[in-house]
Amino acid sequence: MTLLRSFVPPADVHVTPEHVSIVMDVPGFKPGELDIELVDDLLTIRGERAFPHGDAGRREWYRFERGYGRFERSLRMPTGLDPDLVQASLEDGVLNLLIPMPESRKPRKIEVVGGSTQPVIEQQAEDREPVTA
Repeated sequence: MTLLRSFVPPADVHVTPEHVSIVMDVPGFKPGELDIELVDDLLTIRGERAFPHGDAGRREWYRFERGYGRFERSLRMPTGLDPDLVQASLEDGVLNLLIPMPESRKPRKIEVVGGSTQPVIEQQAEDREPVTA
């Protein structure tokens, strides 16, 4: 009996200040055959590619190089992503996920203003008013 190779789809993860993009090769899958969930900072993608030749095919075939069976890929994501905003599409065996970064994680420009006076951080002891009891 020939042992079947496991199936682990390769994935590319691209993180920008605006979004996280995941591209995963899942040939032979249809949109409803993948389970995708984002919990906290862990994105998990599950699926199963069935052995197409039945039990009889295992005895008649000589070599199996394509992988079959269940797979689960878990990918660590930046914190704070909203699972309700995940966009997923599947075309020609390529799964594309797009997750926008939350506003709190996006870079912000800090305006520098000019001025001639420095803010008072701490007063000297002689500048303080006396405390009366």
